Amino acid sequence: MEILHEILRYTHMIGGFVGLGLFWIPIFSKKGGKIHRQMGKYWTWLGRLVVLSALAGLFLYIPEIIEKNMSPNSYAPLLFLAYLSVVTYIIISYGVAVLASKKDPLIMNTLYWNSMAYISLVASICIIAFAFIIKPDSMVVLLALSPVGLLTGFGILKYIKGKHSSNKAWLYEHLGSMLGAGIAFHTAFAVFGVTRIFDIGLEGFIAVIPWILPAVIGIPAQIIWTRHYQRKFKEI
Repeated sequence: MEILHEILRYTHMIGGFVGLGLFWIPIFSKKGGKIHRQMGKYWTWLGRLVVLSALAGLFLYIPEIIEKNMSPNSYAPLLFLAYLSVVTYIIISYGVAVLASKKDPLIMNTLYWNSMAYISLVASICIIAFAFIIKPDSMVVLLALSPVGLLTGFGILKYIKGKHSSNKAWLYEHLGSMLGAGIAFHTAFAVFGVTRIFDIGLEGFIAVIPWILPAVIGIPAQIIWTRHYQRKFKEI
């Protein structure tokens, strides 16, 4: 079991570091070009590997949590990471799937994608309920990022039900999803990478900064980028 845990840990760490660099290649390369498509494909597969290895690794902690009768406050960060991993996997997969439904979003109105949307919604609601009922030390972080699951779930349902009026909806959904997944990657790196590599001990309220900074920067970037393409296609 220990060997499996180490394999998953190093797979997650190495994949995460590589993914951080690889993420920016399709971002800055010509959209729809060969480099963009090829590097984007590599990144999405790597992203899936990273989040699945994280989920598997977190699953291995369950026996320890039960055996040691850990308090909810102790495993709250693990629960949150499991939530973030699930939602990130859905976001990455959705960002790829919309490319195949350019002509007709209703193609994605399947049991699978309806299920993914509701899983995202339920996961978010559970995290919010956990935060308010248990009130762990990480309550602010849980509440700050819990809307990601809600936005993802409602966004998927809106798209697959054909409720977008723009024929470029697939593009906006793709851009938003990839940037959203990038925010998750950079959040994990800011929390577990930067603070450990540089031995930064953040305490009190400022300890929340690594958790929310990528979202504070990334969400406005999503909005600005989307509006850029909307102006380009004269939709605003």
